[in-house]
Amino acid sequence: MCVGVHMNDKDPKKPSEEDIKKLIEQLNKKKSSKNTAVSFGFLLHKNYVVHMVLSLLINFLISAVVIGLASGINQPLVELEILGYILAIILLTLIENFVKILMFKFFMRAMILSMGLLSILVQIVILAFIDMILIRGFRFIGVEHLIIFSFIFTILRFVLSTYIRRWLFMKKIRFLEGK
Repeated sequence: MCVGVHMNDKDPKKPSEEDIKKLIEQLNKKKSSKNTAVSFGFLLHKNYVVHMVLSLLINFLISAVVIGLASGINQPLVELEILGYILAIILLTLIENFVKILMFKFFMRAMILSMGLLSILVQIVILAFIDMILIRGFRFIGVEHLIIFSFIFTILRFVLSTYIRRWLFMKKIRFLEGK
């Protein structure tokens, strides 16, 4: 009778401690893979300060290319002065990074399903906001110019950011391999 009591102590439906540890390990792996996906989809570097500096440099470079190309074909998109341009790109970088962090946190599924269209829409709204708050020095000539700038800017920035991420990833692998 005493032996039967010991056998009933262990409920077959209740998971063992070993099963619980395995489940916790699986959850931790899923959590880290989600962070990795977010990093590769948004962050340029693990260090957020480095990411912000890279974002700022990329935004300056790509915006200058888009503005220069448009001016080169005699279709200017923006009326700007150097100080207004610098302030606009700094604001764009700061606001966009803040908004994208919130969007990845609360609307990740929508961001993925939209395949970048939501990012372009957010960028159009941010640039329109910057255009409104800067009294002089940075003004889009028209709404269609803002939309054209945003689409070209986003596509070129995506291409450049992808190459930078790949380059940083390859450097990390080479570093780990000792080459």
